[in-house]
Amino acid sequence: MPVSAEKPLPPANAPPARLTGLAALRLGFDFAREPLIATRRAHERFGPFVMLDEALPLVRVKRTVMLGVPLVLAAGAAFHAELLSDTDTWRGVSLLPGGPRGSAARRIGSGLTRLTGDAHAHYRKLVLQPLRRGHVEGLAARMARLAEAEVASWPLGEAIDLWDYVRRVMRKLALDLLFGGEDEQSRAIADLVSALMERKWGAGASALPLNLPFTSYGRIVRDAAALERRMLAWVAEKRGRPDARDLAAIIVNSAGTDGRPPDDAAIVGQLASLFAASSEASQSALTWTLLLLIAHPRIAADLQEEIGQKLGAGAPALERAAELPYLDAVVKESMRLLPPVPIQMRVAQRDTTIAGHAVPKDSRVMLNTFLTNRAGELYPEADVFRPERWATIAPSMFEFPVFSAGPHACPGYWFGSLAVKIALAAILTRCRIELPSDARVDYAVQPTFRPRRRLAVILRRADDGKPAAIRVAGTIRHLVRFPH
Repeated sequence: MPVSAEKPLPPANAPPARLTGLAALRLGFDFAREPLIATRRAHERFGPFVMLDEALPLVRVKRTVMLGVPLVLAAGAAFHAELLSDTDTWRGVSLLPGGPRGSAARRIGSGLTRLTGDAHAHYRKLVLQPLRRGHVEGLAARMARLAEAEVASWPLGEAIDLWDYVRRVMRKLALDLLFGGEDEQSRAIADLVSALMERKWGAGASALPLNLPFTSYGRIVRDAAALERRMLAWVAEKRGRPDARDLAAIIVNSAGTDGRPPDDAAIVGQLASLFAASSEASQSALTWTLLLLIAHPRIAADLQEEIGQKLGAGAPALERAAELPYLDAVVKESMRLLPPVPIQMRVAQRDTTIAGHAVPKDSRVMLNTFLTNRAGELYPEADVFRPERWATIAPSMFEFPVFSAGPHACPGYWFGSLAVKIALAAILTRCRIELPSDARVDYAVQPTFRPRRRLAVILRRADDGKPAAIRVAGTIRHLVRFPH
């Protein structure tokens, strides 16, 4: 059963609880096993502001492996507002690996999520061209056709891995609409980026960041070099061919921050992070929304009724999915309950303060979106999947930071949100998804919220019977209060 979420968090201006020695190491170990449960229990016991002096025994900072870097756990809108608004002091952490000086792993980890100041402003302005709301809304018809065609290939009557099939849909939308078209090369790059991101956030790489043949970190360094070679070969054909609809062509054919053509390092760094951000969070959001609908047949039936009445069937209607209020509420509630990126990492660039309390340079802060989305005063019965709550609430970006917030909020918000809604409507128009009675659903955070292992489901025709109540087993039950 879920750990209680009804107890309100202490005020954000309370002094931090400081854990040292075995207490800090124990919490760090618990976090490695079950990050969301560990941080939830820590915040319920100690408050929304916890400092662990020795939870990160080995951290690579530039050319040095540092010992005992402080780790701060923070939850609540006030902490999100303070840290995410001060982007000069609090630098984001790349979704992709860093690596030894001069390595491909270091270069692919230097994208937009990690930049600050003028460099961030420069590249953010470039990538916003095809991601602005008006341009994204103009893609709705093409997005609907692509989603419908992809879902039409799903094998009815068979068991599939839902995570994998959702990934195919979201990858196709991203590659076709944001990277100039899906082909074998772009699919391979997307797969390599996803695998590297997963390895970076696995326990092996973070626990032993040493570049040796037998370490996970060493494998990351080698795989990053392979990704860099493939990515540079792919973008070579885009040089001298500007296209304002293609993120890769924009980066390759635009001047860098120094006004000169971008070098290979800048190209690889920006494109790797754009590949990571373009579909991973949307894949997570869509997968867990489908799972929650499987487990909540009444909500699924209400959503099916809205889709049937207002859209009918077929791609021309699916492009209007963003106009459906209950569909919007279902997606928001799913991302509130199981946010695509449940924990955001920030690194202090100087000695500074949090809520008036000193923290040293290089401290790592985990801003807990998972817990912020469960603030009892705004989200009563926070572990319950209740889309109806969105008819009466309008949280700020810091109270609902699923796409981050502040000056560095995700520039792909409109694209990702529309892609999830259209793909969800396309799936529900054609399919009814069943979870086998013996299925177990366990989760992992790497850094997106994803199934820990194969998520086997069975596809039925949408009109083949009615959804039945099921009992969901697995660690996902620690996070959601299911009806059964």
